[in-house]
Amino acid sequence: MFLFLHGEDSYRSQKKLNEITAKFKEKTDPTGININTFYGKDFDIEKFNTASSQSGFLVTKRLIIVKNLLTSKPKKDLAGQLTELLKNLKGSDNIYIFWEQGSPDKRTALFKLLNKEKKYVQEFKALEYKELADWLKNYLKEAGSKMTTSAQQLLLSFTDNNLWQLANEVDKLVAYKKNEEITEEDVKQMVTAKVYENIFGLTDAIATGDKKKSLQLLQEQFQAGLNEQYVLTMIIRQFRILAQLKPLAEKYPEYQITKETKLHPFVVKKTLPQVKKFTEEKIIKIYDLLSNLDRKFKSTKLSPQTLIDLFIMKI
Repeated sequence: MFLFLHGEDSYRSQKKLNEITAKFKEKTDPTGININTFYGKDFDIEKFNTASSQSGFLVTKRLIIVKNLLTSKPKKDLAGQLTELLKNLKGSDNIYIFWEQGSPDKRTALFKLLNKEKKYVQEFKALEYKELADWLKNYLKEAGSKMTTSAQQLLLSFTDNNLWQLANEVDKLVAYKKNEEITEEDVKQMVTAKVYENIFGLTDAIATGDKKKSLQLLQEQFQAGLNEQYVLTMIIRQFRILAQLKPLAEKYPEYQITKETKLHPFVVKKTLPQVKKFTEEKIIKIYDLLSNLDRKFKSTKLSPQTLIDLFIMKI
């Protein structure tokens, strides 16, 4: 059996993978000795073939997990060999799970093969606002906690559609309030909320060319204990939203923009005044600089904080 889990929402796909793994341990292999995991960045087809050809130790089958193979973009010859190998393994008793953190290229032969039998394929798309709201309610229910409607709306606006972040914030709030109902004020006191407010302030400072204030606001993020990658992600997100709203701001009213973009109403309301402070060319230029900065985080010896400071001085 081949199972294929992929999509933008890695939180739910990871949860599904964990559920399948736990079920395999419960029903087939409590020790977990017959579970093999391979990773796309250093995938070895010979080792994969060896694991596939071996029978389970004291059990009838193996669970073989392959993570992020397609999104790592394997070389053509490797992908071709694996595609042929998988065709020959269709009758195997083993369970194969191909898990992708993101959306792989759907044009490849390997994707088409894994995606062929739809009943064994799950694509985890990013949840829209209504789905996120329902997810949050269910998560709170499972945690045995309550949160006011206004607090839920505010929390969703701060976390966008990032379930990893949303779950983490809820866990912190539940632990903080214990058995009491979580309020809007509780959400405002959380670090992520403060970061988001500061990101708006930083965007304003960038719009007016106030480099001193921009650097000061950045320093506050670092002093709060947030790592540079997280801060950069938040800045990129804000300029991505600005790029979304800019072409719509002069054509449509606020409620229509919210409907078109499927962003949280709070985010649209808060960002629209900033849109007027940027030209479309300026937004594109800054977004490109941020994208380059994200790549430099992984390829230069300069510290991430220094790189962000240099980005501020450059714009």
